[in-house]
Amino acid sequence: MAGNSIIKNNILGCLEVALFMPSGAERFCADRKGMLRSFLIPLLVLPLTLITVIAAHPDPNLSTDTAKVLMAVYSLRTVVYLSAFLGFVYFMAKGMDRLENFYRFATANNWLVLPATILIAPLVILFMNGAYSWSEVYPLMVFITLYSYAYTAFMATYVMRIPMELACFIAIAGMAINQTALDVMKWTAVNVMYLIS
Repeated sequence: MAGNSIIKNNILGCLEVALFMPSGAERFCADRKGMLRSFLIPLLVLPLTLITVIAAHPDPNLSTDTAKVLMAVYSLRTVVYLSAFLGFVYFMAKGMDRLENFYRFATANNWLVLPATILIAPLVILFMNGAYSWSEVYPLMVFITLYSYAYTAFMATYVMRIPMELACFIAIAGMAINQTALDVMKWTAVNVMYLIS
């Protein structure tokens, strides 16, 4: 019963933060165990990301080996991104003497994958059904991604108890780390394949 209550609170927190309601930030678990469990959320969402990447690939005759490499690159990118971003926030929190809020921030950051996923999922379904082309759904996906960074900054303000300007810096750093993680993983994959062949 307690587990259901925690999940319900986290889902309510997602909804409230996505609607820019300050009360949502306090709903997320603030302990280490809750934080560790929250990493299941990005893991559960990962298949949708992988399906989208494969479906949106410009080469319609993608080989099985290439698809496997792409899935490995995007899966590892998630791990690298979360590790680097949360490491960055941890050191910021330590420097600002806000470590007591770090577990709640990490938990909220993981759970806040859900609102963006719920908004993007219909676009992916419409694209895969052929109702819309990738060029038609991609701008909306970019908008939803930017929206997710906006509510992440909002969440950081209230969870970390920091000024909005600093929270925006954290969100922008997250965006940069996310893109850099992808670039690093692609570069690594290309060079590994070059060495193997």
